[in-house]
Amino acid sequence: MSDLVNQPTPNRLIVNSPWERYRRPYVRDLAYVLACPNVLTQWLDFAPHQSTHTVAVHSAQFWQTQFEAYEQRLTELDTTAAYQELTRYLLKRPSPNRLGFHFEGLLSFWLEDGFVRKLHPYETLASNVQLYNGKQTTGELDLILYNHAEQLVEHWELAIKFFLWDQHLLNL
Repeated sequence: MSDLVNQPTPNRLIVNSPWERYRRPYVRDLAYVLACPNVLTQWLDFAPHQSTHTVAVHSAQFWQTQFEAYEQRLTELDTTAAYQELTRYLLKRPSPNRLGFHFEGLLSFWLEDGFVRKLHPYETLASNVQLYNGKQTTGELDLILYNHAEQLVEHWELAIKFFLWDQHLLNL
């Protein structure tokens, strides 16, 4: 075990992870999406001399606040038949077994479910908006949201931030 403690920070185990308290896999995954550490803490501008829009990255505190606001609902999903709502939602999405699509599905469920329950101010206006140049696809916008608290339209791009945990690694 001492070898694990001496590893670089990115490889250290996350102790007392809040998502571990949930029994059902999709609820655990959803809790992870909301509570896990950020991959990016600031936007890296690779073209600083070009005139571009400012890009903001949500802070760890933002996600902690979202997790705390949704904790009661996570418990409900974990302990009642409400779990079926989450399961049906995820399985209806395209390619539910691919990691990126699963992550996007979890966040989309939280956005829709949390907005209806007034747990956050983000209303989904559109998702997976294809961008074209003529007949050629040039990109995609992950989420277009309306932030009712700030009365702003926001564009969110998602990055997978899953830590693939495997219990047997502790026994190595």
